[in-house]
Amino acid sequence: MFKLNHDELIKSERVILGDWVNDDLNYLESALQELEALTGTKVIQKGRVIAFRSTDTSKLFSAFKAAAYLGRYNDMKNTDRFSNKMVKSHHSYEPIRGESVSFLYVGVGKPNYDHLVTYSVGRNTRIAAGQRANLPYGIEVPVETKDKEGYVSRNWQRILDVINVCGKGDQTPEVKEQLQSARSELPVGYIMPPFIFEFSEEALAKNVFRQRLWEQGAQGATIEIVNDMWECCLELDKDKWENLMDYHGSHTVMWEKAMRTLRDKRYTINELKKLANDKGFSSNENTSLYELIQNTVGKKVPTMWDKMK
Repeated sequence: MFKLNHDELIKSERVILGDWVNDDLNYLESALQELEALTGTKVIQKGRVIAFRSTDTSKLFSAFKAAAYLGRYNDMKNTDRFSNKMVKSHHSYEPIRGESVSFLYVGVGKPNYDHLVTYSVGRNTRIAAGQRANLPYGIEVPVETKDKEGYVSRNWQRILDVINVCGKGDQTPEVKEQLQSARSELPVGYIMPPFIFEFSEEALAKNVFRQRLWEQGAQGATIEIVNDMWECCLELDKDKWENLMDYHGSHTVMWEKAMRTLRDKRYTINELKKLANDKGFSSNENTSLYELIQNTVGKKVPTMWDKMK
């Protein structure tokens, strides 16, 4: 039976949740337990992300669609065809375009929500409580902040102001106006009530994971949240997602950079060997060309995700 791990929500030590959210979290846990019992769906929590629904967990539908796409009508139960044939051949992703994973985010800040909501293509569902219509759950200290205590002391009162106004019971028009004013002054990093995004598997592999984990540039708490999504997917189907990473992961960004360098510099094999030797990589006639390229023009620059791991 699913149990919401509260420690996972605050393990970064930058997340501070108000005690007024405890009842909501208990209700949420009970509802997820009911969903799990009534539907047989496995609910998975990784950090602050909960995967509560994944389509085609047996891969039989994507196997059927892949077989139809390739005209293999005599073998339509081959669940490896998409990963081992179509992905490796860079064929269409149609067989999984209709398959999706639903994620519930608990204890996640508004900036992270903003970074994910930009993926309108491939995002099938967005369910979020209105920014000005619901209580903040707490505050998340930005990764870059060096003075954590100072940040909290400056901003926590702004969170409490909204909570205090909301706790006045029946609201007169004056109180409603005061409430709207208080909400508009919430710090940028306030923690939203739980929200839901559902992404197609294709969008996750080609866009969300690639841009937020495997390429340079992404940073901060967004990497943590998207990594939690990635860990959920690995638990759902390790073989599928590791295979997809093999064709969209950070090393593919490195390959593209290497190919551009080879095109622009027009290196010969001998020049690559000399470049390798200059960089301390010993090469001879038996050296793999792949290794030679990787250790010269394809040297990987670690992303924030790599450093986090």
